[in-house]
Amino acid sequence: MEYRLLGRTGLLVSRLGLGGIPIQRATQEVADEMLAVCQDLGINFIDTARGYRDSEEKLGKALRARRGSFHLASKSARRDAAGFREDLERGLQLLQTDHIDLYQLHMVSALDVWDQVQAPGGALSALLAARQEGLVRFVGVTSHNNDVLEIMIKSNLFDTAQFPLNVVESQFLGSLNLARKLHMGTIAMKPLAGGALQRADLALRYLLPSTVDTIIPGMDTVEQLHSNYAAIELGVLTADEAEHLQEDAAALGEDFCRRCEYCLPCPVGIRIPTLFILEGYVNRYGLQEWARERYWGMPSQADACTECGLCEKRCPYNLGIRRKLKQTKSVFRRE
Repeated sequence: MEYRLLGRTGLLVSRLGLGGIPIQRATQEVADEMLAVCQDLGINFIDTARGYRDSEEKLGKALRARRGSFHLASKSARRDAAGFREDLERGLQLLQTDHIDLYQLHMVSALDVWDQVQAPGGALSALLAARQEGLVRFVGVTSHNNDVLEIMIKSNLFDTAQFPLNVVESQFLGSLNLARKLHMGTIAMKPLAGGALQRADLALRYLLPSTVDTIIPGMDTVEQLHSNYAAIELGVLTADEAEHLQEDAAALGEDFCRRCEYCLPCPVGIRIPTLFILEGYVNRYGLQEWARERYWGMPSQADACTECGLCEKRCPYNLGIRRKLKQTKSVFRRE
């Protein structure tokens, strides 16, 4: 496993890290096994968040016997100081640790949100205070908007920046290059474009020539850990592999779900990203029968949508989710 310094933090982090969003889908037993395998493979950077439902709780239990082997990152999307502090304290409790190595402002992707968190009584003041108290060692920010992130990087208030980076989201190279100049740590999330890129091995290896410090695909099985580790160990793509990946990326376009799950929970129980994944299996991979069986086995289908619009307000990619649900409904209409 290759290791790199996480910018000016001085933390030596594995090039492949563990993204904690999907852990909420795993059992505790699987989470325990995954952390043991991470330790064996030398994967030492874990990212989670207060908003990832029970991810912190499961990781905390799995980390009890091996906390010293990992650099632990978490984050809060609360915008006020009191709420942010509440999330941090709850996270410390669930993660069963007296400190978090990196704590981040979560998904600051609009200028008005940036203004909100840095205003008096905003979340930034709570984050910096927590660092002073030793509850967190380093502070960072995550964003899905390159222009906003560049402004935050230029503030020089943070030790790290976390952003999507993959073959279809190269706009974040601006943030990456700027952060490197300021000696900030850099963390690449969504390396598989939220699961839209089916060849995980190619998508991960595509990022190896970049200067990003650590790459954190979301994983929820031991098999994913082993396969992603094996991909990283293979090194950079060959010319033929790079061409194949570019063809897959071109087929996606821009109007696709990255499976970040920020649209959830849906008030009527629609598992929005899952429905879009199943639609992709029909349209991109021709697995009609397999996908239809699973679609109609879901608790709620696309036709349950009441068009309340909550999902679109939450989506960091500004997708027309209601429109896309109608498309999904048409794909899976009963004969």
